[in-house]
Amino acid sequence: MTLQIAACPNHPQREAIGICVRCRRRVCSECATKVEGINYCVTCLAELAQRPTGRRAVRLPGLTVYLSAGTYFVGLTGLLWVLLEVLFPGTSP
Repeated sequence: MTLQIAACPNHPQREAIGICVRCRRRVCSECATKVEGINYCVTCLAELAQRPTGRRAVRLPGLTVYLSAGTYFVGLTGLLWVLLEVLFPGTSP
């Protein structure tokens, strides 16, 4: 009977020293990264790093952004016009 040593999937010649808590793959010392004492493999750690933290990222379509900016500009111009009318009444042509 021979004893099988658990090998790392990325480095079959190396002995696995831990298991990724996310995907349950065996990892060697080069592939394992401990975060707060918990093992992660390289792939899972990269996926976790790409996730936005806290709030969910919201992407607005391009047209919505341009319409919002246009509406803001028109509203600001109207507000400025009203302010000038209040400060300098009767000077309009």
